[in-house]
This record gives sequence, structure tokens and C-alpha cells, in this order.
Amino acid sequence: MTIQELREPYPGYNDENRAHWVLIPTILFTILCPLLLAIRIHARRATTMLDRGDWISAVALFFNIATNVMFFAMVRHGFGKHSSVIPKHDLFSALQIWFFGQITHKIALHLTKVSLLLLYVRIFSHVRAFKLTAMGLIYFILLYMVSSTVVGICQCIPVASAWDLDIRGNCLNLYVIWNMNGIVSLVTDLIILGLPFPLVFGLHIPVSQKLALMPVFGLGVFIVVASALRVQSLLVSRVTDRTYDILGTLWTIIEYNLAFVCLCLPSVRVLLVRTWPTVFKSSVGRSQTSGATAGQGYARRSGAGGLRTWPVKIELDDRHWSRVGDGGLDGSDSTDEILRSGEVGVVAVEAAPAGITRTVGFNVEFEPVTAPAPAVTLVSRADEPQA
Repeated sequence: MTIQELREPYPGYNDENRAHWVLIPTILFTILCPLLLAIRIHARRATTMLDRGDWISAVALFFNIATNVMFFAMVRHGFGKHSSVIPKHDLFSALQIWFFGQITHKIALHLTKVSLLLLYVRIFSHVRAFKLTAMGLIYFILLYMVSSTVVGICQCIPVASAWDLDIRGNCLNLYVIWNMNGIVSLVTDLIILGLPFPLVFGLHIPVSQKLALMPVFGLGVFIVVASALRVQSLLVSRVTDRTYDILGTLWTIIEYNLAFVCLCLPSVRVLLVRTWPTVFKSSVGRSQTSGATAGQGYARRSGAGGLRTWPVKIELDDRHWSRVGDGGLDGSDSTDEILRSGEVGVVAVEAAPAGITRTVGFNVEFEPVTAPAPAVTLVSRADEPQA
């Protein structure tokens, strides 16, 4: 029996390497995520102004890329191999990077969820109950992000004992911490996934349009699946070899990157519809009213927070218009909102139907009309009164 066979628990043990479990998804998402955010920002700037959700998504991408880079560095130091065959200095570096990667991963994932919820709040801004629920969930996610980050940093006392195996320290049960984080993440994913569906199903629009909306709000299904698989991988197998038992790490990479992809995809669709409208038709039909009856109207929120109404049909009195622009009457851009019937804040002569409405302002310029000269009446001298 050779010396090599004595050192190996089984043939091929020293050569086993799962680094591709980390490299393939991180390479793919490191290229894809910045591209999608650029498309999202471009689409948002083309239709409206950037808001806090867009800025939070940019911060989430920063931590997303930072985590991916750390996983690259871990592979360079032997991550994916058995810890017993990794040189001591490389094992020290891999575990140290892995420690900080857990922190940036939590921040990236939770900020992505916050940005997605802010997107929901913007779309369903007139549904008070939905808005309160979403904002409450946002605060919970932010608080949990801070607390889980602090616990992750202080998982071992002294902190350096988490990656330096030569330092004796008191550490929390990592198995319990990982499972708790995974379960909380899965529950919040399920809540985020289910929030918009009651409103979508309640819309007074054709079934075909409802089905077309499902993919927009149902992208979270993929995140839920990745989160569930991550929890399942942690529950069925205890991690005894932190550099080789990386199935949970694989699903972690997929989870936070896929969440960011799902956050940006609706904006990608908006850009595609605007760029190639004949190819990517909007799932929500637009109506063009050419002869609405008098009294019909719609509302638009003014800059001061009030509402202004004007008729759908504009009587032109046989005057010719030279140009129609699409700028808002108050200088703001058009917005898409999902409203519910009878919601406070919608003013119209007729009840505002539940559905997806698009508020569009138009600037109409008329050609100047020259008033005709007054008619001159000639009075005959024969008609003049006689003195």
C-alpha cells in the first residue's frame, strides 16, 4: 500500500474539488447583475425620476458584487476542496474571507428585498392597507438585517477565532444561526411573493391581462425555490467540512443574485416595450378615447399633493392644432398605478374602476386664429330720415 493511499480516506479524496459550484454562478451573475441595473436605471430615467428604491438597489448591487468577489478569492485559496488538504495559510485566508462574505451577503439580500417592496409601494401607492403592510415588512427586514449582521460579526469571541483555528474562542452554534437565517429569509420571501396577488386578482381587467401580469409579480417564485433549497440543504446535512460542504453556499449565491435579477426584470420589460412596441406589446391595453361623453373625467395628482380633474374629451370648436406633446401639465412625467375601486384620492365624476390606469398629460398647441373683420353695413341715403 502506497503512502498516498494511506493519507487518503478513500481514493481521489485529495483531488475532490467543488470550486465550480461557486465559480459558475458567480461569473454569470457578476456579469448579469450590473447590466440589469444599468437597464433599470436607464428605463427609470426615460420614464420618470429616480427614487429611493433605485438608490437602494444600487447599494444592494455594491454588496452583491463585493460578495461575489469574495467567493472568487475563496476559491483561489482552496475553497471547494477538503479542508484537510488545504495548506494552513490558504485555509486561514479562505475562512477569513468566508466570514466577511457572510456579512456582505446578508446586506445585499435584505437591501434587495427592501428595494423590491418599495417598488410594490410605488405601484400600489393608493391602497392604504397594502402600503402599511409593505412598509411594516420593510422595517422588519431592515431591523433583522442589522441584528443578523451583528450576530454574524460576534459569532465568536474573540472575533478572530472564527477564522483562525489556532485561537481558542467561544462560538455560537453556527448550525442554528444558519438555519434561523434561512427560515426567516424563506418566510419573508413567501410574504413578499404573496402580497400583490390579491390586488392583481381583484383588478377589473380581462383574464388574459391578469395572466400577463402574473410573471411580473411572480418572479419571486424562483427566489422562494432557491431559499427553500438552501434551508433544505442546511437541515439535512450538518456542515462538518466548511470548505467542501458548500451546497448551502451554492444556494446562497443563487438566492441573493437571483433576487437582484428579479428586482430589475420588470424595468427591462418596460424598456423593451418602449424600444420595440410592435414586438413587445404592453400586457395592459391602452384605450384612446376620441368621443367621450361630457362629464367623464380622470384625476391627476398635482405637485402640491392635491388633485386636478379635466375632461377626457376636449372640444376644439373647429380649431386646428399644430402639435400634441406628451409632457405632463404640471411638468411631471406619466405614471403607472394600480388602483382599487373606491380608493381615497381618486376623483372623477364616474366611479374610478379598479384596474391598471395610466395617467398621461398632453400639451396641445393651437394655430392662431385671426378674427374676421367686422362686416360693414352701408346705409343708403334714401333711407336717411328727412329733416
